Amino acid sequence: MSVELLILVDNSTTSDALRAEHGLSMLVSAPPWRILFDAAATAETLLANAETLGVDLSSLDAAVISHGHYDHTGGLSAVVRRCPGLKVYVHSGAFNRRWSDQPGKPLRDVSCPHSIEQLYQSGAVFHSVTHPERLDGGLVVSGPIGGARHGREAFVVRKAGEMVTDGFEDEICLLVRGPGGWAVVTGCCHRGLRNTLRTARFLVRGEPLVAIVGGLHLRKAGPEDLDEAAALLDAYGIENVYPCHCTGAEAVAFLRSSLPGRVHPVAAGSRVVL
Repeated sequence: MSVELLILVDNSTTSDALRAEHGLSMLVSAPPWRILFDAAATAETLLANAETLGVDLSSLDAAVISHGHYDHTGGLSAVVRRCPGLKVYVHSGAFNRRWSDQPGKPLRDVSCPHSIEQLYQSGAVFHSVTHPERLDGGLVVSGPIGGARHGREAFVVRKAGEMVTDGFEDEICLLVRGPGGWAVVTGCCHRGLRNTLRTARFLVRGEPLVAIVGGLHLRKAGPEDLDEAAALLDAYGIENVYPCHCTGAEAVAFLRSSLPGRVHPVAAGSRVVL
């Protein structure tokens, strides 16, 4: 049975009828499950695009939130109001206050705009993700992604009253099995491609990883980082790469030249069938 991933919100679109914003959301249809993976930056964009694409957000089985940045959580309150009792798989650390810390610029708040209390009152049923969880034979929530801290961009987070470098301990990914193997569904890959793929390989217990879909956070990557990303995708046997959101145009172009025929950029309105 085929599995389909429909990009609801992204930085770009496949049609003028859809709205673009710096955010990510996709619908994962893996019968009998319908899962919303991330919830965009704003409810307005998510709801408008869902309506245009004919997606009924009131009949979801679950939502999975990859991490606590606003551009992946902004529409969550509106979704749970339309689907009361929706089970939301998320790490509790996703609700910590966090900022982007760029040299020469003031701190920019990138936190989830909703508190746990607000989301609970809207109808969310939280499922705190502290370890890998198998939803059924073909769906796995990764749990926190281990490994050394990754990334050149600086983010800070408030923990126990202190502001510290954000290690993205709350970041998770979703593993979805299609007829030919598993796809890794990522939000931003803040934990790094190496850590993400290593975690995925462990969780699928030796079955093939055939695709990766989502943000790869390579927009500020240097030549060495891009070389490493291409080498990792090749070494793990990833047959199809569907980059979007924070991957970056230059990184996409590099990956397409390094992995000919295997890189297929996606945007809001794109459908990926496994």
